[in-house]
Amino acid sequence: MLAPPTGPPALRSSVLTNRRNIVAAVLTALVASLLLFVPMRSAHAADTLLSQGKTATASSTENAGTPASAAVDGNTGTRWSSAAADPQWLQVDLGATDTISSVSLNWEAAYAKSFKIQTSADGTNWTDIYSTTTGAGGNQTVSVNGSGRYVR
Repeated sequence: MLAPPTGPPALRSSVLTNRRNIVAAVLTALVASLLLFVPMRSAHAADTLLSQGKTATASSTENAGTPASAAVDGNTGTRWSSAAADPQWLQVDLGATDTISSVSLNWEAAYAKSFKIQTSADGTNWTDIYSTTTGAGGNQTVSVNGSGRYVR
């Protein structure tokens, strides 16, 4: 999955989508990250926040103040943070399978240089829709092509 990053991971996510283009993200072993999913813009439909309030689970949490649910609570002042060990992941159940077209990552000062974005229809069998070993931190928008109910 993810190449070993350094430092404790932290994640913030919100998934925006329109009815035709769903933007979701999957992340595996992200380190000290702030994640925000943004849709491809469409003139045909208004954007709808997809991940907010959805069920999020994670491989671990750093402490009680940084739960997986904080990644999808819509509050940019909260975040998910994992234990300081590799690998780590955050998974969001979007509630239904849809097309995923882009992912925008908004990292904290620490970030994963190597990570994957994956989708799954069943939460068991995963398909890579993006992989990198050259993550640069900051704001990173990734075009992807896939579908799934679950993203990590």
